[in-house]
Amino acid sequence: MLSPRWRTLVAPALLLCIVLYAALLRLDALFTSYGPYDQPRWLAAMQPAVGAAASAMTPDWPWRHDDTPYVGGDPINYLKFARAMRNFYAAHVREPMFPAVTRIGLMFTGDEDVGISLTSILFGLLTLVATYALGTLVASPMVGLAAAAMLGIDHSAVYWAIGGWRDELFAFFAVSCAWAWVRFARHPTRANALLAGALSGGACLTRITTIALIAPAVIWLLATRGAHIRRELAIAVGVMAVVVAPFLINCAIATGDPFYAINNHTDFYLKREGVKDVRPISAVAYSVDKFESRPIAATDNAVRGVFVYPFANKWVGLDRWYPGLGMALAYLAIAGLVAWLWSAEGRLLLVMFFGSLVPFSMTWTVLGGAEWRLTFFAYAFYLIAAFWFVDRTARVVRSALPSREKRSWAQVDRRRIFRPASIVLGLMLVAVAWWIAVPYAVTREALHYEGATSIVAGPRDRWFFARGWSGLVVEGNVTFRLAAPPGADLRILLPEARSYALTLRADPVDPSASAGRVVQVALNGTHIDDLVLDWNPERVGQYQVTVPAGIFTPGHQRLELRSATPFKLWYVQIAAL
Repeated sequence: MLSPRWRTLVAPALLLCIVLYAALLRLDALFTSYGPYDQPRWLAAMQPAVGAAASAMTPDWPWRHDDTPYVGGDPINYLKFARAMRNFYAAHVREPMFPAVTRIGLMFTGDEDVGISLTSILFGLLTLVATYALGTLVASPMVGLAAAAMLGIDHSAVYWAIGGWRDELFAFFAVSCAWAWVRFARHPTRANALLAGALSGGACLTRITTIALIAPAVIWLLATRGAHIRRELAIAVGVMAVVVAPFLINCAIATGDPFYAINNHTDFYLKREGVKDVRPISAVAYSVDKFESRPIAATDNAVRGVFVYPFANKWVGLDRWYPGLGMALAYLAIAGLVAWLWSAEGRLLLVMFFGSLVPFSMTWTVLGGAEWRLTFFAYAFYLIAAFWFVDRTARVVRSALPSREKRSWAQVDRRRIFRPASIVLGLMLVAVAWWIAVPYAVTREALHYEGATSIVAGPRDRWFFARGWSGLVVEGNVTFRLAAPPGADLRILLPEARSYALTLRADPVDPSASAGRVVQVALNGTHIDDLVLDWNPERVGQYQVTVPAGIFTPGHQRLELRSATPFKLWYVQIAAL
């Protein structure tokens, strides 16, 4: 048990050290990537001291210098919006909170563009404070400190913090909202309701889609606490509405759409998806259309967007400090998230956290929609879950030490062990079955609705890559599998009695070999074609094969690829003729 002195003096002092070191990492990255600066003078004066401290105390990360920062993305527009801003609640294509705080940052930098970077850095550091507060609230100061420290030193977090994006501000509000709502659930006072409502309003004015984080908290508390906190919940929701309503009203008056700040961007996503005839559509209609046109694929993408993509693209930044550190914390985070199911506050955090990821799950497959920064806020929850699990495990171990009163196995309520274990096992089986089986269903759906699909080498290709294939190999931005002599088999689906065109993206393993590059293609033992693999160092080879209608029965097929030399296969595209 930590002493009151440790909680009130030592822990805040350690948090300050973490924040200062995180600031050093980010300022060093800023000066190296975008500097040197002559203006503002106070920032220019900091550069020698930051450079000297960084050379002695930070890793030698090779930051790439950018002569034109902020160009080519949202930051340049946020600079324009901030400079033109005259009314906080004015109707606009972007929510007002980040332009407003950027405007303040520009005031402190003499209207220099670097003000937007310093704004993002500031709120990235405040996110560490919010992470510490949430970790301390749900577990202990040690959990909060550990989570904040990992978030502060992560290479990816440092890289994105200097770019002038709004994701650090959103992360601050998302984590702070979680802290405020857990605090409110623990002590549903009017003061806590006012705090939760105010922070929720600020979060919505940073991203309107934050309602996906707030609504689950309100619904969950109504369902689990009922009449006991209805009045206080109404206060929290009312405060949030008062904070957000002026912006929505002004948008409705000026554009006819209160949610203009989110609905206006659907045309961007549609164009990125290759839609040529783009018409105005709301974000809700955009999402519903996906489920109506391709329900299995949309559901699969949504599930992966909530549970897989934001988790899988984190952690690599910690490996810059120690190889395997990110992987270890990832496993601990999974254990912590599952263990939260058996904690009342953990369940509240889960519904808020996974709810907050739903809007991103609709767009993460769009080009640029899966960038690390977009779910930066999720990293804080993962790290808190990881160290929460460590903290709880340590407490269980301490309670079982010989100095404590032990209970025999006969005294232990075995249901308290077997029931959670069976639930976890069931969840694992469902997850494995979904991971393996759904790609087949998605492929079948694509062939049914669009007459074309691609079987791509990847982590979910086991049903298709049947026999003779190596493990996954990654070269640059291409993932493939190797087939050694005498070749390998693929399972493919041809659902109709018609001809199909197969496009194989393949390369020889040994480009210098002049002979033996022939790949014999057969379907269910019937020879179709012979492909002679060429080598182009600039692109993966592409080869066309036609499957006549009369040589197969609709359904599952075995595509046989035979070769006397090894070859690489990236994907096979199937299209009905």
